[in-house]
Amino acid sequence: MKKIFKILCCISIVLAVVMSLNCVTAFAASNGIYIATATPHYKHPGTGIIEDSGGEGSAVLGQSMTESATYTKALVEVDSSGNTYVTVRLQLMDNIQNPKFKVDGKRNGSFSSVSASLMQEDYINNTADYRMNVPSENAVIRCDMYVIPMGRDVIFYITVSDLQSGSDDFVTSIKLEETTKKQTTVKTSTQSQTTANKSEEATEISETENTTALTTTAESTNVAVNSTESIANDTSKQNDDSAGLQEFDASGNEVGSEDLSKPENNDSNKVGWIVGGIVIVAAAGAAIWYFCFYKKKK
Repeated sequence: MKKIFKILCCISIVLAVVMSLNCVTAFAASNGIYIATATPHYKHPGTGIIEDSGGEGSAVLGQSMTESATYTKALVEVDSSGNTYVTVRLQLMDNIQNPKFKVDGKRNGSFSSVSASLMQEDYINNTADYRMNVPSENAVIRCDMYVIPMGRDVIFYITVSDLQSGSDDFVTSIKLEETTKKQTTVKTSTQSQTTANKSEEATEISETENTTALTTTAESTNVAVNSTESIANDTSKQNDDSAGLQEFDASGNEVGSEDLSKPENNDSNKVGWIVGGIVIVAAAGAAIWYFCFYKKKK
């Protein structure tokens, strides 16, 4: 009996864990813009029901067709009020007409109609984006579209998962107030930092210019002083040269200050030469008189 009781307890615990896992509520995404993975289903992902007329026998072909008609990414937008919008992209639009959508917020097969807005079309890639309001990003989206080659309507389902911040090439419609404020704050901080950096650079440039100006002034002062000293030296040299001007005679001998009296000596020499000349002339005259006149008479 104890063994049976233990087995029943273990089974009860396992069932309780399984039931608790099934009852976990999926939390909705917060205010933001997200890129999500879009997954197409030929069978309802919650109930396994196939609504398409192809039925169970066309499950493989139907799944392949839905994968060809659905783009792998979707856009999820959650506004500040908590409203969620999903934009799905359908492919092969040249073979598709009049797509209509419904949403199943509880994933139990209970759908409600929803209006979808055509956001953009790409005629080159044959795609079209449809945006609709859903209870949450966990809702099942039912798509009913007419396929031209098949000549009938086809019904399949789309779910989104793995939300990542971003918008890719989808058209967004909501404004993120909090994100804008953060960006503004970051921008303002960046601008303030930039202004501070510019101010520091201006201060450094000003200091450099002041240093250069001081250096230039000092150099100019040194040049002026050197020029003044040079002029003074030249003047002094000229004065020295004038004061010490030297004269030389024909023999190359320096004439000193004593030569200044030389004119007087020259005059004395001249007088001497004149007296000597007179004496010589008188002596010569006397000799001529003596020999020519006096001696002849005797």
